[in-house]
Amino acid sequence: MLYLTFAVEILIMLALPVTLVLLLIRRPGVSWGLILAGAVAFVGSQVVHLPLNWGLGLLGGGRGVALWPLPLMALVAGLSAGICEEGARYLVLRFWRREARSWVQGVAFGTGHGGVEALFTAGLVLVTFVNMIVLRQMGLESLGLTGEMLELAHAQVEGYWSIAWYLPLLGGLERVFAMAIQIALSLLVVRALSQNKLAWLLAAVSAHALVDGAVVYLGGVGWSPLALEGVVLLFALGALALILVLRPGDGLYAAEQVSDVSRENLT
Repeated sequence: MLYLTFAVEILIMLALPVTLVLLLIRRPGVSWGLILAGAVAFVGSQVVHLPLNWGLGLLGGGRGVALWPLPLMALVAGLSAGICEEGARYLVLRFWRREARSWVQGVAFGTGHGGVEALFTAGLVLVTFVNMIVLRQMGLESLGLTGEMLELAHAQVEGYWSIAWYLPLLGGLERVFAMAIQIALSLLVVRALSQNKLAWLLAAVSAHALVDGAVVYLGGVGWSPLALEGVVLLFALGALALILVLRPGDGLYAAEQVSDVSRENLT
């Protein structure tokens, strides 16, 4: 059963961004360059984010447990992700893709950002899956491992194949939820630039920190993967609501359009 659910997980991670890109690329104002810029923003953010997390003790053998109490570690991890990713989005949109100020362009940029994250994650899952299949077929003894190293390797392989069958499906669903969140955050950054209000950027950083920090904290206190994904689902539903509110003709976007038209008429 795990073979099937891992395959479905990888398929979801690959198909989701490709499908969204194919739907968006036909829209006026959307280009491959804009989607690529979103991907570049994610990669650039990780160039800073990963070394920063290592330095803070959030990566590398659980050093953060010794350095930070769990609530503070969750806060630091959330802010680290929020500042790095939203900062990268802001810089790319501010200095490179200056034309990207509409709703559909923000969605496309967010799709590139979240899409390349999904593709990278799919690659990691696929490589691990293939390696575990090979090790299962060949046997760990063929690697020349002995003693504690052999026991540790056996434990890792057995742990991999003993997980609940539905956990890979949760991993696939998480990418769906994450894509909605990434698009919503991109729209907040676009709004910060189009309205020249840093409050929107601060909102994006805070929202990102809340999502990541909550997952770190709740995972640290022992919440199950299913419960954690339920929390991420709630965040994703909130992100989807925000995407719809900011859509042209709705909510905040419509109110600001009316205000802009009124100002033009007065002048």
